[in-house]
Amino acid sequence: MAEIRVNSTGGVKLFDADDSHYAQIKAGTISSNTDVLELGSSAVVAGTKVDLNGQELILDADADTSITADTDDQIDVRIAGADDFQFTANTFTAQSGSSIVVPDGGLTFGSTAISSTAAELNILDGVTSTTAELNILDGVTATASELNLLDGGTSVGSSITLADADGFVVNDGGTMKTIPASDISAYAGGTLVPLAQIESSSDASVIALDSFMDASTYTAYKVFFAAKSGGNGNVLQARFRDGGSALTASSYDFANISRYHNATDNESGNGENHADIYDDGSTNTVFIEFTILPDDSVGNQASSICIWQSSDRKYNGNSRRPRVVVGAIQFINDTVPDGFQIENTTANFEDYEMHAYGIKKS
Repeated sequence: MAEIRVNSTGGVKLFDADDSHYAQIKAGTISSNTDVLELGSSAVVAGTKVDLNGQELILDADADTSITADTDDQIDVRIAGADDFQFTANTFTAQSGSSIVVPDGGLTFGSTAISSTAAELNILDGVTSTTAELNILDGVTATASELNLLDGGTSVGSSITLADADGFVVNDGGTMKTIPASDISAYAGGTLVPLAQIESSSDASVIALDSFMDASTYTAYKVFFAAKSGGNGNVLQARFRDGGSALTASSYDFANISRYHNATDNESGNGENHADIYDDGSTNTVFIEFTILPDDSVGNQASSICIWQSSDRKYNGNSRRPRVVVGAIQFINDTVPDGFQIENTTANFEDYEMHAYGIKKS
């Protein structure tokens, strides 16, 4: 029959019913009185240490959930009959087929809590970028709006007037660079570059554009002029300018051919402080195109070739005829001009516009 026996070595043996097997509780060396195992009404309380010696600790009623350390320095957690998780020195591992669930905001790296949601982190799902490729973004200061300019949309922003300091993005032998617009015009050569303009409907007798000439950059200039005169018998004068004032002290040499419907008038002049352009019609419009060929050294000449068509009319019997004039101006002075003007000596211009363009050196 089952019984409890105490042997001479201090062990307590519990025998089974047929006295063939027993379980023994054996005390080691004890230096002082201590509670090793306390059986209470609702708990078993162990003393300072319980040594399972690699044996499995079964946790549930059907014995398929347990903790075991049968491999040295390794703890296996078995749930529903399968090893799901494993602890080794400094490492927690979810086994194949198992997963770790962390609620949003429940993950902390070091002392920094991860605030990204699962949906936000899933954006990285399928990313094939390398570390080097992702590092390209390091230091990028572009805004979302700036990056969206690369999107293939069809909308176009507002227009601007390009200047030499404006930038363009180019591929320079495999390296992407931002270059000034001046590089493009210099490369193209011969490009017509807007330099200055004036448009108004306010009455004025002098229409001038200043500080647009730069012979070190431009090989020639085109000036377009259109205006409506406010009186009859007008004489328009062309002059070069410098520093905001007309250059009048030196001589202008000029010649032109005026072609009417059935007549040709020739005119030339020299030693004047201007070049005359005649316009006889009241409230009619004159159109003038100048090609200016400057010299970039002091003491030399600046020349202008002019073509203009005027609504100015000359009487031929009882009819008026438009005229087309081709002319040339030569200006000699000890100052290199930087501007150009048209002056109405007898009346004001009521509406006018003048535009200057530079022809880039190649």
